[in-house]
Amino acid sequence: MLIPLLDKIRNKIYHWANSLLSYAGKISLINSVIFGIQNFWGASVLLPKGIAKRIHRMCKNFLWGIADGTRSAYILKGADFWTFKPTAAHSWFWHNIILYRDELLKHTGGIAAAKTLMGAKDYKDQISELLRPKGPKISMFRTLGDSSIYPKHGVIGLLAAQNKFPTVDNLCIRGLVLVNRCSLCECQAETADHLFFECPYSAEVWDSIASWLKIPCLTNLAQTLTWFSNHNRGRSWVKKQRRCALLSVIYLLWSERNKRIFKEARAATVNIIRRVKYLVCIRTRPNIEE
Repeated sequence: MLIPLLDKIRNKIYHWANSLLSYAGKISLINSVIFGIQNFWGASVLLPKGIAKRIHRMCKNFLWGIADGTRSAYILKGADFWTFKPTAAHSWFWHNIILYRDELLKHTGGIAAAKTLMGAKDYKDQISELLRPKGPKISMFRTLGDSSIYPKHGVIGLLAAQNKFPTVDNLCIRGLVLVNRCSLCECQAETADHLFFECPYSAEVWDSIASWLKIPCLTNLAQTLTWFSNHNRGRSWVKKQRRCALLSVIYLLWSERNKRIFKEARAATVNIIRRVKYLVCIRTRPNIEE
């Protein structure tokens, strides 16, 4: 009975997958079209939990560019996966798979123990627990539906929470960049913490916004995301302003970094600060005191 619903959503996603859409564009389509279809059907039919999970999985795969229901195959040409060593001809994807394999072997103590773990019924959960970086659990997905946050700023928050920023240090690990230098100060190596907080340019922006909104001085990305997740829940105007300002600062600093690299354009910190205040006022309340 509900197969036509899944087919309709799958066809929509299939056609969108062939378009060059940004994260914000994909989120807009999911919120307006996919959830609209789901709500229309849900008004007349009680949707089972399994159907809702399948729709959620299709939307998640579409957002992150994962082909739904397909699996990539690679022929190892008789080589053992546990001892296989990739060469320069292999893709970056396969190099990362081997890195995770080596981490798994390190945690389990050898090939035999790793194979035993793979035979367990809950092997996915166990491997995830072993390889997942330890730290505070931060939920940023609710920012995508927050009316006080711009969609593209919410996507930047998701990338930050998952450490997906293509900063120079991450590009050096992939072998795409040889020289690691911050684009804002041109003095130190560019990492996420340095680019957004430790750099003198970024620190000046944060000091001004922190003083304006009366929030604590934040010194690194993990602390910022934890504070964002734990201390800014609610619908009050003050918390909406803080949520909007925090992600706006991260977004504008990232945009300034990209403009300096690709357009050779520079903006003073006062322009970034003024832009953040403008975005907060437009998105939340127009009568905030300067």
